[in-house]
This record gives sequence, C-alpha cells and structure tokens, in this order.
Amino acid sequence: MIRGLALSPTMKNFIRCAGLSGILAICLGVYGAHIMKENTPDELRRLFQLAQTYHLLHTVALLALPLVSRPMITGCLFISGLTLFCGPIYYHAIRNDTQFRRVTPYGGIFLIAGWLSIAVL
Repeated sequence: MIRGLALSPTMKNFIRCAGLSGILAICLGVYGAHIMKENTPDELRRLFQLAQTYHLLHTVALLALPLVSRPMITGCLFISGLTLFCGPIYYHAIRNDTQFRRVTPYGGIFLIAGWLSIAVL
C-alpha cells in the first residue's frame, strides 16, 4: 500500500476506495473525451466535465484521509458526496435524464461537510 506508513485496516480500505474511484474517474474521462456522442449538447458536456472535476478532486482528497484527525467521518462524507453529487450529474450528462438530479444538492452538502470536518474536527 504505502510503504513505511502503518495504516489501520479502515484506512487501507479508504485508500483502496480512492484507487477504485480514480479508476472510475479516468474511465469516465475517457468516455467523455472519446466515446460520448458528438451530437451531445454543450450543456450536457459541461455537466459531464463538472462531475469529472469534482470526482477527481475528491478522489485525491480521499488519499489524504490518513492525515486528518477524524478520517472515518471525513471519508464517509466524501464518499457519500461523490456518490450523490457526481453520480446523478454523470447520469444526467450521459442519458440526458434528470430523474436523479434532485439528490445532487445533498451530495454537495456531504462534500462541503467533508471539508468542514477537516477544518473543525
């Protein structure tokens, strides 16, 4: 995992989760750049790029969990936020279907709370 750094099993799982999230982010990036239909409206492409940006940023943030004082809280908030914020935006951009967009604000709240947990806990 990380040589020379003793990590708890929980931290190792968060690092693995970050790795899987990174793989997913890169695969979705490849889809957006090379496979997404050329006739996809610019607004949907912009939404896809927004999800990509937040996905990659918070994947890297997951890698920093061993450095925060309450990694379980922060990690759960970030993972929940990634799922509820980026997931529905990706879905909307790929399928042009807004049925899951109503949960996006909750995902944003989880992401904000994750950063807040780093700042105050």
